[in-house]
Amino acid sequence: MSNDTHDMFNDTQSVSFPQERQSHWEVFPYPTGGVTVYENPPAFVWLPLPQDTDHTVCYTVTVEQADGTPVLCEQVYGNTYVPTRLFSAGSYRWNVTAGDAERGWETFTVAQNAIPFIRPTADEVLQSIPEKRPRHLFSMSELAELKVSRADALDTLRRCIEQAYRDGLPARPQYHTDEGALPYREYFGRFRDFCDRSLVACALGYYLLGDKEAGAFAKRLFLHICDWNPGGPCSLCGAWGDEVGLSCARCFPAVFDLTAPLMNAKERAYAAQAVVSYAQQCEDRLLRLDYMKNPGNSHAGRLPAYLGEAALSLWGEPGMDPAMLRRWLAYALQVYGGMFPFFGTPDGGWAEGTFYSTSYTKWYLPFFSAVARYTGKSFFDRPFYRNFARYLLHFALPDHELHPFGDGYWCSPESPEWPGFFAQNPFRVYADVSGLEEARAYDRALSQQKLFSLHLLDVFLPTEALIRNDGFTAAPTDADAFPDAGFVSLHSGRRNPAGDLHLMARASKFGPGSHRQPDNGSFALFAGGTAMLCPSGYFGRAYGTKHHMQWLNTTKAHNAILVDGIGQDFSNFRHTAEIVSCGIENGIREASLDMTASYPMLTRWVRTFRMTDAHTVVIEDDIRADHPVEITYPLHMLSKPADCHAIESDVPPMSLSVTRHGHQLLVTPDNGCFVSLSLSDRFDVALNEGEPEQYHVQMPSQYHAYYTTDKKCAHHLRVVYRIF
Repeated sequence: MSNDTHDMFNDTQSVSFPQERQSHWEVFPYPTGGVTVYENPPAFVWLPLPQDTDHTVCYTVTVEQADGTPVLCEQVYGNTYVPTRLFSAGSYRWNVTAGDAERGWETFTVAQNAIPFIRPTADEVLQSIPEKRPRHLFSMSELAELKVSRADALDTLRRCIEQAYRDGLPARPQYHTDEGALPYREYFGRFRDFCDRSLVACALGYYLLGDKEAGAFAKRLFLHICDWNPGGPCSLCGAWGDEVGLSCARCFPAVFDLTAPLMNAKERAYAAQAVVSYAQQCEDRLLRLDYMKNPGNSHAGRLPAYLGEAALSLWGEPGMDPAMLRRWLAYALQVYGGMFPFFGTPDGGWAEGTFYSTSYTKWYLPFFSAVARYTGKSFFDRPFYRNFARYLLHFALPDHELHPFGDGYWCSPESPEWPGFFAQNPFRVYADVSGLEEARAYDRALSQQKLFSLHLLDVFLPTEALIRNDGFTAAPTDADAFPDAGFVSLHSGRRNPAGDLHLMARASKFGPGSHRQPDNGSFALFAGGTAMLCPSGYFGRAYGTKHHMQWLNTTKAHNAILVDGIGQDFSNFRHTAEIVSCGIENGIREASLDMTASYPMLTRWVRTFRMTDAHTVVIEDDIRADHPVEITYPLHMLSKPADCHAIESDVPPMSLSVTRHGHQLLVTPDNGCFVSLSLSDRFDVALNEGEPEQYHVQMPSQYHAYYTTDKKCAHHLRVVYRIF
């Protein structure tokens, strides 16, 4: 530690360590609150001192056993630390100090079955890189096995190559200078076809199929895109959006590895420099963001992988700076061995919801795979990756009509709105990592595709080295919770999808922000995969439309409550919630959620879900305030509801009926819960409001029911939902 830094703390006796996050981008300190950790050694993460804007403050990390026996005391820079040796199972406490500032002791327990994982170093990886190409996605020695195990995918690959020839070469972007040119939103969607599909497919075809024509086209297309100024509208850091640059940064390292032998020396140096340019932009963006402190930036989480892939692909190339490549690789290994993933939690959940989970868990797979094959040390061994398939088995079921929660919940893999962004096969790689046969069955079924969309870089990754049969990943049950990410899932019978009554609900410590709506306490209900109750709202043309921000990102658009017309605040990440309990007792599936922190005007809101039989869910709400309040109880659906009592007098008042795809849902509140019911087929903010007519979109209609109460200090609401 420098004398200047030490003096700063000696002169500022009142310096205090931050204990609470100040934005939804910041890290969650970990491990805290007596948590049990399931990787050994754990990664220690803390909020840095406010003065430490350039990571020049030296922190001392101290770990002791519960009885005070010293375990380690290390000095580090930055706000993460991963020990280089294993811990014994048992109870510990840890602290962080810097000068006179002290964070305070936090306790944790290392589980008996914690996964041992000593992180790989940059030197370990670099010393293991094969000299002969290809060496990134796979090696020549793996080709024979891949051709057998991925035979169906090879047929799809051939179709993608033929489509690449038909598509030809892309036009350069002009949306930054020409108002009449294809706009950014439409351009980057189309560019993914050329870069993420055509370029990668043809490069893969050269090696996997021995297709020289495909290799020649891949080289031509690669150099064509390299001709575009990476500092212009294709930049990761420019003023025109980053999606084109993200595709280039994502695909260039692997394509360079696959096509380098086809290039002469000048072409190869030119293409290598394009890889360097995008990697430098990745590094610049990560450092400007201070990603180690602010991992909640959703686009940035993939960038360390692209840095690492560039280092692996360019290592040994003439003219490359070894120190630069080693720095890139070391940064990637530090991120993925430490506080990452931010939205992916040890329980396997993804806080931003299913739609984003299926893509955002794909971007770094090639880098992880390469590191595992080179060193025998696999990031896939970390708890999130081992548990992720279990989350998918609840929330990414392909026979479900939509997939709550978060932005994009309405999209499917074949959606023309965002083709392939809901990954065509979310289970690929993760099924093998989990060891769950049910996940492998979905992997096999979802591998049958006409064309690949967006995600080709993980299709042919060797997975044999990633398969574990140690039973770490628990098989999903009919009542599962993902408490760190904040989701519960109740099924009447998972093994019978056609007859399954499935309820999902959200209660998350992440709160709203980014791609997460202010919807803690909201739920969705499915019958045989049909959405009977669901969130409402869409993007519109793209993220950030008036409809998206002023409807979808309001609590009213979801199946959670309003208090005197007010819901949770999208701008307040402290509007959080927690899962109190989830399980099965006497055949009843039950979960309890506490959303009190999301409603500062309340003293309590606890919502309990009970699935009492294969056809019935009972939802009870305990709501309290220190003054009389009115509660609005929204319900949203894809089919037009009917007020049953208005039609049949023998049905209890304010009973609601929804019929969809052969299923009928009857909603029956207890007498006295509500004083009114209103139905609507309109959003408060129209889907295309504020958008030019040529960009208007058409999406399926949605319908809305709003129950209201009288004003009271305490409300006990009980509503029965029955499927016929």
